Amino acid sequence: MTDGYYLCAGEWRALRCTHTHLVHALDTIKPARSLPRFVPAPVDLHVHGAGGHDVMEGEHALREVLRTQASLGCGALLATSVAAPLEAIDAFLASVKTVIASPDAGSATLLGAHLEGPFINPNKLGAQPPHACSLDTKALERWLQTGVVRVVTYAPEVDTASIVPSLCARYGVRAQIGHTLCSAWQAQSALALGCGVTHLWNAMSGAAHRDGGAAVAALAKAGYAEIIPDGIHVDELAFLASWRAIPRLYAVTDGTAAVGMSDGAYRLGSHEVHKHGHRVELADGTLAGSCLDQLRLCKVLRDWSLSWPEISRMNSEFPAQWLDESSLGTIAVGQRAHWLELDEDRPCALWLDGQRQELHQ
Repeated sequence: MTDGYYLCAGEWRALRCTHTHLVHALDTIKPARSLPRFVPAPVDLHVHGAGGHDVMEGEHALREVLRTQASLGCGALLATSVAAPLEAIDAFLASVKTVIASPDAGSATLLGAHLEGPFINPNKLGAQPPHACSLDTKALERWLQTGVVRVVTYAPEVDTASIVPSLCARYGVRAQIGHTLCSAWQAQSALALGCGVTHLWNAMSGAAHRDGGAAVAALAKAGYAEIIPDGIHVDELAFLASWRAIPRLYAVTDGTAAVGMSDGAYRLGSHEVHKHGHRVELADGTLAGSCLDQLRLCKVLRDWSLSWPEISRMNSEFPAQWLDESSLGTIAVGQRAHWLELDEDRPCALWLDGQRQELHQ
């Protein structure tokens, strides 16, 4: 194996001798023009929807999101909420818990929930619905006690006592700064407490050579940060600068219900959003998540000259490390057989627990 990122056909026998879980998987590959290669399946920690469904619409919608995401190359994900009334978040977490308890074969693995709000800055909503609110520690602890919350995005300036990162640490949950107008000093303080960064550059105070904001603090101090590398939310140069600066920068899609769908109107929480080509927007033109899927994400990163091992670190290893999901993110004996199969330079199939399915192109 190459640094835990590639599995080549010539290495099948060694794995078959030591990892019986893969025997059926390896025996089902048919001869092709060239031998296939495998990289770890993507792990997306920021997904709002897919296939015309929003994750906050209930259990059925969530299952359809997972099915669609798998058909487009995603191996595992976090269902991501938007700012909403507290009771709507309660219902969302209940559906996440139900689906985790009874997963569907052939669907992306649901790792839990990412709460993107509601404890964010109402003046930096981006495309978030207008339900940002002041910190409610009782509600936050109730959500953390469900056991399905894995990430919480919050704005440091609405939590000057650093209660969110403290509570998250108590429950083994990752806190991330985002939808924030905080100063660089406030962001640096949050990062020093172990926080990550939600969609770097987007919906946050920016970078400047003096008196910068969250983005410049992230470039200087963040260990982990998510970024949306679609050429729309972040262009190539900003991506490359971030990649050089942040040791474990990882890719997310911020995908909405518009993922895998034709142009038209879709839901993002309580908002109606509109897909036009590769863009998803509110009626006023504000970017509203994306319609980015893992197939196009990989293509963009290849177009930006990243190698497959580099892509695997960004799409799989680093997000899995951030969540302490040790069974995902690399290819090794004893780990789940969640892989992307490559034909030449193109993903052609997704393997979930050793079961192969063709990808939609």
